[in-house]
Amino acid sequence: MNYVREGFQIAGRHKRLALILWLVPVIPALALAAMAASNFLPALGRSVFADQALRGDWWVVLMEFRDSPADALGPILGLGVVVMATLTLLAQVMLSAGVVEVVLERTQKNPFVLGVRKNFLRFLRTTILMAGATLVSVIAARFVAKGMFKVAEAQADGRFDILGVVLATVVFLMLWTPLDLASDLSRIAAARNDQGSMVRGFFRALGTVLRRPGRFVPMYLVFLTLPLLVHFIYYQLRSPWSAATVSLILVSIFLQQVVILLRAFFKLGLWGAEVAAYRGLGEPEFCHPKIKAEPVGEVVEAR
Repeated sequence: MNYVREGFQIAGRHKRLALILWLVPVIPALALAAMAASNFLPALGRSVFADQALRGDWWVVLMEFRDSPADALGPILGLGVVVMATLTLLAQVMLSAGVVEVVLERTQKNPFVLGVRKNFLRFLRTTILMAGATLVSVIAARFVAKGMFKVAEAQADGRFDILGVVLATVVFLMLWTPLDLASDLSRIAAARNDQGSMVRGFFRALGTVLRRPGRFVPMYLVFLTLPLLVHFIYYQLRSPWSAATVSLILVSIFLQQVVILLRAFFKLGLWGAEVAAYRGLGEPEFCHPKIKAEPVGEVVEAR
């Protein structure tokens, strides 16, 4: 919990970073929304479809629109989503590269820009590695869920379906949490020591996390729970009513963006807590390259 407190203190000293973490990923989303709106607005305008959407029947409206001759959303919802998701991922890697350099709080000029320039390619390699590790975690969780779904079908009891979802979530988190922590710790070590052996660094950091779960896992669970709690509160406030006027739509958008901004602040706090935990380990050089052994020659005694 000391790491959690230090993480929030570091995040509080760099509040503008939370704004950057919120704003940059919004840009691809706005571009995608603008393309979709350019297709929606001429077809809907002031129409029965639009009125139904404002009353909350948006899914029915969307399906009817997709069956109409005016629909041109195929490229937007297909290739457009893939392109914007890729840009968002690259933006997140870039932001992480800059944020880590800032939260290390060294006396450097323009640390965010320096971090992006130095760490982007290193962090991108770790992201690719984490993508594979995440896929393995998802496959393992899927096997657990499918097994429980078969039990539910054989027993004709829907409670096993719910148990399958819960167990699959637990299995995923048990596998993915140490991997995500190792990813962040190796990135912090690479930035701190200016080293680039990211694969070795990842597995060295993973070994440290697995040897000291009590140091890292509770801290991680706090920052996992806080965004979920904020989203739950937002959902409870938002779900009972539909935004049927322009003013209510704007209020809904504002509340949604506040939730995303809080989530960005929590992410910044997690980075700060991980930096504090890394310092608590003595700042090990996880990402140093493999040291090659020098050839041992014969020692000739001088007489």
